[in-house]
Amino acid sequence: MIKRFFQSRFFYVIVALLFACSLFLTAASSNYNQVGTQLSQVTETYTNTIEDVPIDIKYDSDQYFISGYSYQATVYLTSTNRVKLDSEVNSDTRSFKVVADLSGAVSGTTKAKLKVTNLPSGMTATVAPDTISVTIGKKVSKTFKVIGNVDEGQIADGYALKKVSVDTSSVKVTSDESTISQIDHVVANLPDNETLDGNYTGKVPLQAVAADGTVLASVIDPAKVGLSVTVKRLSKVVPVRIEETGTLASNLSAVVAKPSQQTVTIYGSQAALDAVSEVVGQVDISDVLKNTTKTLNLTATNVTVEPIVIGVDLTTIKK
Repeated sequence: MIKRFFQSRFFYVIVALLFACSLFLTAASSNYNQVGTQLSQVTETYTNTIEDVPIDIKYDSDQYFISGYSYQATVYLTSTNRVKLDSEVNSDTRSFKVVADLSGAVSGTTKAKLKVTNLPSGMTATVAPDTISVTIGKKVSKTFKVIGNVDEGQIADGYALKKVSVDTSSVKVTSDESTISQIDHVVANLPDNETLDGNYTGKVPLQAVAADGTVLASVIDPAKVGLSVTVKRLSKVVPVRIEETGTLASNLSAVVAKPSQQTVTIYGSQAALDAVSEVVGQVDISDVLKNTTKTLNLTATNVTVEPIVIGVDLTTIKK
């Protein structure tokens, strides 16, 4: 009976089913292993944006002068190595450069392609802009005089410019032929963040300018000079007038007031000074019965008075 079972069709069906299940489990296991391997091979990608990367322009600097171009670019970095990426982001450890090759360029305006060079392995980069416009001209040097300059708006209210001087009278300016022909002088400007209510002394950068003040592209040697600015406080001398207030004592016919000084100095804007012709001090004579001296506070509209306190001698005249 057992022998007939193993030789029966039912036995062969069971064996076929078991074999099919075995094949299915083996295939499923293999597929799972492949998926796991693929997942384990997925690598994280890191990106970073670096702004204001200097552009290194290759050209014949002995023969030509270049201008009119963007000095910096933005670089977008991608890497699977976070350590390498961080190293390139840091300007102190950076190895890559943004380069524009103008080695064979001649005079005129041309467009230069920007490329990222010296990039570490496993890292990609794109740069924006990818091209720059550059003006190229024959290199020329010439000496120009230096003029110190202070904008009127940089003088504090109540002060006026007295003297401006520089410690270097002339400098060498290098540019292209066309630009050199437009330069009128070199200016040493007081820094924009300065508003003077006192004298100034410091080193300031120079700019080559046309006759109308337009700043022109150039290299100046030296790049900075000493600038000294002297200002004066606006002032005016005006007379002092004494006004008597209060009631004169019944036994007196008059009280004569004489200030300790006849004039004082006032300080302020020019408009405020022009509006003041005298300074008035008021003295109360209600309690004056004999010759005496009092002190007065002096004031005037929109100006400062010096001295602000004076003495006044009061002389009584009896009836």
